[in-house]
Amino acid sequence: MATLQVSNLTKNFGSTLVLRQINLQVSDGEFIVLLGPSGCGKSTLLNIIAGLESVDEGEILIDDYMVNRVEPKDRNIAMVFQSYALYPAMTVRENIIFGLKQRKISKEQTEKSLNHFSKMLQVDQLLERKPAQLSGGQRQRVAMGRALVREPHIFLFDEPLSNLDAKLRVEMRREIKKLHERLGTTMIYVTHDQVEALSLATRVAVMNEGIIQQIGTPQEIYDKPNSVFVADFVGSPAINLVPGTMAKTGGTLSFSPDQQSEDFHIPLSTYDFEKEPEEGKGIIFGFRPEQISLPGSASKSQIELELKPTLIELTGHEQNVTFDFHGNEVVGRLPRNAEAKLGESMSLALELSGSSIFDQESTRRL
Repeated sequence: MATLQVSNLTKNFGSTLVLRQINLQVSDGEFIVLLGPSGCGKSTLLNIIAGLESVDEGEILIDDYMVNRVEPKDRNIAMVFQSYALYPAMTVRENIIFGLKQRKISKEQTEKSLNHFSKMLQVDQLLERKPAQLSGGQRQRVAMGRALVREPHIFLFDEPLSNLDAKLRVEMRREIKKLHERLGTTMIYVTHDQVEALSLATRVAVMNEGIIQQIGTPQEIYDKPNSVFVADFVGSPAINLVPGTMAKTGGTLSFSPDQQSEDFHIPLSTYDFEKEPEEGKGIIFGFRPEQISLPGSASKSQIELELKPTLIELTGHEQNVTFDFHGNEVVGRLPRNAEAKLGESMSLALELSGSSIFDQESTRRL
């Protein structure tokens, strides 16, 4: 197991700036997920940590030792790729132990490691098969086995589940989480799937345009996003974002949507501002779909709403209902037995605790 520190890292591909002043500290045994859209630089950062890409500026330290110019094979890192990268002419056994043979590990130790990890990953019955005879999930297990037998200090995963179908992705996600809990090894995992990120990580680093936008626990990232980008990228269905202005009603701060046909205000007296904005300032009011519910509890942090459904999506155990909210589309996550009908107003409650408010100009959290 190992610690990792990335300090002031910058990477260019020609005239294109791919990573800008990246700083990241990974503690021993942590599971860090690099989350972001395609092209944000997360795979490039992973490749630099692995030694597959060079550094233009900055330092990479593993256990306080700078590895900028250390060859990939000497960094004691194992990487699991999206494409499995198995040798098609070799059996599962030969694929798993290939790295150990290259390092001239004894036959006894090689066989011991092979038996241990092939059983752990449930591929011990497949050792004499070739990759072409395996399913996608089995191939990914073999790729993980090849990494595990090396017993590296750090595991790197580059979108390892993106080639699998939805059901298999869920199963393999659970396997990877159990693997980390069992081994306690430092892991760094790249994905654009926010469900994967939130369910696997001890901490999530959200990236966009070569910058780490926010680092925190999955709950911190979800509950207190520091920008509109993070808020919108994390969560499914996505957060509702309604533009408006800061108003004062009876001496109390409130939110007033830009588009409204009546005098409507949302009180913000319970909101914990990091920096309180001035009256009349343009803000964005953000609330998660689960904050819209059927009326019932007499919570002081709830307000009543009358909204018309414009779209109803049944997902099995619940329904995602799109409403017209003062000229904006917002989504509520309601029970499947909620009697929502297109075009017919229904009484709802909006839970204000858990809301987020952002500056319209900077898009940063207020």
